[in-house]
Amino acid sequence: MKLPLIILLAATGITAGCSTSNINTVSRSESQATPEMVGDKRIITDASLGKMIRIVGVNEATVSGNLKKIQVTLENAKNDPRTISYKFEWVDKDGMATGGLGEMWKPLQFGGRETKTVSAVATSPQAVDFTLKLAEAR
Repeated sequence: MKLPLIILLAATGITAGCSTSNINTVSRSESQATPEMVGDKRIITDASLGKMIRIVGVNEATVSGNLKKIQVTLENAKNDPRTISYKFEWVDKDGMATGGLGEMWKPLQFGGRETKTVSAVATSPQAVDFTLKLAEAR
């Protein structure tokens, strides 16, 4: 499959472009979006990662009529570029893992002070809840 090669080339290009420390952004002054923010519970087992990457908010929606979609906004709290890995895991109403192809570790690169969103769609309508796991890239 050629996808890993494309990802590697894209990551190389992104890394080469990360020499600037901070990211400036612009957006609409009065947002037209009405996100459905959900409360979250955080378990920090890596204090240094917890200080580097902040969770700004968690947004939930339903897509394709019956599948949960979660979007988490993350912020690099430091001026230096960072790379982390993340994955979403889904569970059903009984707390049992639903598994799925989307539950793989993925890399995510940040510029200094950059905010990014990561999202996932449940692979089963039985999925009612999620866990987002973050780790320092190795």
